[in-house]
Amino acid sequence: MSQRDLYRAAFEAAEDALLLVEDGRIVDANTSATRLLAGAAGAAGALQGRDLASLSPIQQPDGQGSAEGLRQRIDAASRGLPQRFRWVYRRPGGGVIQADTQLARLALPDGGRPILRALVREEDKEQRRLYALAVDMLGIATLDGRFKELSPSWERTLGFSREELMSRPYVEFIHPEDKARTLSETDTFSTGAQALTYENRFLCKDGSHRWLEWNAMLALDEGVVYFVARDVTRRKAAELALRESEETMRALYEGIPYYLTVVDKDARVVSANRPPPGVQQESFLGRSLYDFTPPEHHDAVRRAIQAVLQTGGRAHYEVVGVGANGGRAWYASHLSAIGGAGEATNVLVVTENITERRRAEEQRRESEARFHAAVEASMDAFLTMTSRRDESEEVADLVITGLNARAAAMLAMPREELLGKRLSELDHSLEADVLLEKCLRVVRKGAALEEEMLLPAPADTSRPRTWVHHQVVPIQDGVAVTMRDTTDRKLLEDQLRQSIERLEAYAEELEGKNRMLAEENAERERTASVLRQQQEAIRALSTPIIKAWEGVLVLPIIGALDSARATQIMEKLLGDIVRTQAHFAVLDLTGVEDVDAPTVDHLLQVARAASLLGSRCLISGISPTVAQAIVELGSDARTFETFGELEHALRHALLVSGARLPRARGRNS
Repeated sequence: MSQRDLYRAAFEAAEDALLLVEDGRIVDANTSATRLLAGAAGAAGALQGRDLASLSPIQQPDGQGSAEGLRQRIDAASRGLPQRFRWVYRRPGGGVIQADTQLARLALPDGGRPILRALVREEDKEQRRLYALAVDMLGIATLDGRFKELSPSWERTLGFSREELMSRPYVEFIHPEDKARTLSETDTFSTGAQALTYENRFLCKDGSHRWLEWNAMLALDEGVVYFVARDVTRRKAAELALRESEETMRALYEGIPYYLTVVDKDARVVSANRPPPGVQQESFLGRSLYDFTPPEHHDAVRRAIQAVLQTGGRAHYEVVGVGANGGRAWYASHLSAIGGAGEATNVLVVTENITERRRAEEQRRESEARFHAAVEASMDAFLTMTSRRDESEEVADLVITGLNARAAAMLAMPREELLGKRLSELDHSLEADVLLEKCLRVVRKGAALEEEMLLPAPADTSRPRTWVHHQVVPIQDGVAVTMRDTTDRKLLEDQLRQSIERLEAYAEELEGKNRMLAEENAERERTASVLRQQQEAIRALSTPIIKAWEGVLVLPIIGALDSARATQIMEKLLGDIVRTQAHFAVLDLTGVEDVDAPTVDHLLQVARAASLLGSRCLISGISPTVAQAIVELGSDARTFETFGELEHALRHALLVSGARLPRARGRNS
């Protein structure tokens, strides 16, 4: 048998489908290839002459056209670059065949057109089933960054279809923050590495991202990368939560305002978030807790540690130590066991500076003592009561929980007997009966009440009725009551009201009298006005100024002459002298009965004043009394002229003024 026959026999006997391809067309096919691609009924030579692309669907699962994809691979293999790829062929009876395809150029001695050997091996069905059921995401990618094959788990995990994932470079699905790191990791293949493990976030169809852990292996001879991707989103979330929890616990441990100290069974410090005041951290660790505790408190600390280690429970103690400012401070420590492999080996000591709290408690106790003292010394009755509910949870009664001595006196019972009593049980007290109704109203409405009422007098006593002022304030599950006996104040108010009524009656009577007095005063004013008018008229009549002749005025004065009248005469005479421009003013004193020295002096001043106004003053009818007064005053009589009678004075004035004189009476010759 020739060698050619041997090659032919081997070609036909091969279990894999073998094809010889020239320019994309099948020039020969073995029996396995015919059975796989043409069916069991296919005759020998059924595949010869057919285009290799005609055995495939129009488009491959990754969206690439079958004709274009085969052409590229055939061209590469023709240039001596072997090709291996997964390919989908049409099954003769319907359906498709998933096959591993290899293209390689045959070395022919004549050096003619390249003949390619195509090996088509259908994938194992069991392997495909396992491949489909794999939880991890399996796949193959080309060196140019595209997915070539993906397991169904990709679609289940990410939501994208295999076609959508294979249609774009896989770097487009990586989270923007992870792209640079991923590309840097995959560049390791260029340095000769064959396997690689890394993590990144991968895009899902709903827009979210999932963490994937990649294990990749380079197959340089095939020009692909095999990889397994595992969804580690939950693990990453757990790691993140754990890390955040650890950071939170660390921040809490370091930032908590308490002193957290872990000690062993010998009270030696194992760890601490902060040392005691005035102590450095490095000098605190490893030291005994007793070194920082006053000696008088060592027994309390020792008992607490032993109790915690023996029982696994908790313990508490308080000690005095050094404060942050170097002064004296109180510290409260709470101890709990920290379990080991079999039993508690360490103790957690949580220490709190309670100086301010103890100071506040002391102040509160002092304040409560002052309050109780003030309540006891109060003039008011004071009670506190809690609610007592019935079967339907309605407030039906109140129980006395506290009261002062005055309240006990008002309720007419000793304080010891009243404490714990219900108000409804105090049937002997009218105050209690009234108070129960008011307190129930306050508890049910939740609003304070303030009232004053008159209690009825007890039937079996002679005690008078009593006024009581109640103030009821709701407190937690009860009331606080203040009562004050206001009977004395009410009596004073009644007395004051009666006094005010009497004063108002007196005021009305006085007002009537004032009106009568005002009317009398008005009448007196009218009478006085009439008298003044009459006096003015009398004065005018008592000092008449007569114009006896042109330039001659006569002022006869009749009756008594006093200083007031003399002043009036002077004012009136001087005014008429100025008004009439009189040259003579005759003052006739014939009718003057009596005159005193000041009056005469006034008359002399009138005469002198008339002279100053250019008028000569003539005085007639001077009596001996007036003459004597003039002499006693020592006045200069030359300032005026005197005449015994008025007639002589007028004649002199007329003569001097050049008027024609009438004939004198009683002179016939």
